[in-house]
Amino acid sequence: MDANRSKCDSGNRASAAAPVNLTPKGLFVVERRLPRITDQQLTILQAALTDASSRFTARGEDVRYLRSIFLSRQERLLSLFSAASPEVVRAVNEAALVPFTSIEPALELDGSGPAPTV
Repeated sequence: MDANRSKCDSGNRASAAAPVNLTPKGLFVVERRLPRITDQQLTILQAALTDASSRFTARGEDVRYLRSIFLSRQERLLSLFSAASPEVVRAVNEAALVPFTSIEPALELDGSGPAPTV
């Protein structure tokens, strides 16, 4: 019995010593409604998001602003972030003083998969 306990104890020590990432990064989409926004205002908004994200990263937060897509007919801006949690994405957007309507987890579907068969 002591031999089995010793094996379990040494196994626990090995796993305790191994680094474990308990908060994997996820993707989050931030939606904004921006009626009558100008190109210049979009540029300023982009700079504010980039700057706020950089400040949070510099102080050790796990967040990165990736890009935005503006849907002009719908007056919507969709901003993509990589972060450990939606709370950190919310904090970055609030620090940038850029209003938003929602923050949603997202999955990226890239175009490098197999072509659909017809």
